[in-house]
Amino acid sequence: MSPERRAELFGAVRELLVEAGYERLTFDAVAARARTSKATLYRQWGSKSGLVMAALTQGEAKHPPLIENVEEISLDEAFAQLARTDRMTDRELRMGFMLLNAASSDPEFGDALREEIIVPAVDELAGIFEAAAERGEIARDSSLFTRLAYVILTDLAFFPLLNGQTGNRADREEMFRTVIRPALSFTGRSNP
Repeated sequence: MSPERRAELFGAVRELLVEAGYERLTFDAVAARARTSKATLYRQWGSKSGLVMAALTQGEAKHPPLIENVEEISLDEAFAQLARTDRMTDRELRMGFMLLNAASSDPEFGDALREEIIVPAVDELAGIFEAAAERGEIARDSSLFTRLAYVILTDLAFFPLLNGQTGNRADREEMFRTVIRPALSFTGRSNP
């Protein structure tokens, strides 16, 4: 399958996910929307969860790093970059909730979601704290760093739902200032 054809197929999967949800997404619907055969889908991906994860993690669906040059910037600069990032559109937010719901009812999909999307994001965020610890800005506490990464992801995902408004830069800055930064033990050193 050519890269263009694969991108078209994955786009059809993502559209159907938003329209119908994971539970109602079928190989028949994907095959019809993408103008391909069901047999091709099974041969390439083997299962609905495999196809959906491929559509969410490959090609244009793949997200760039959360922070550029994490080893070279201070933790406060990393927080500022994260606060400026408007990464989640309303469509992505709806898809995120749908995927979490699907993970709760389909253990195979839940395992794949954690392995392919959640754990890499948590590791990337925890890596920001690890780099700051390496520079001497904060005391190293890897388990705290992982927990704080989950707090950040949870806030990014659920704040708009709980607040009833789209999260913005000021909301994210407040979260870093009032929740994340106080949870860390700062050494008083920062990157020049």
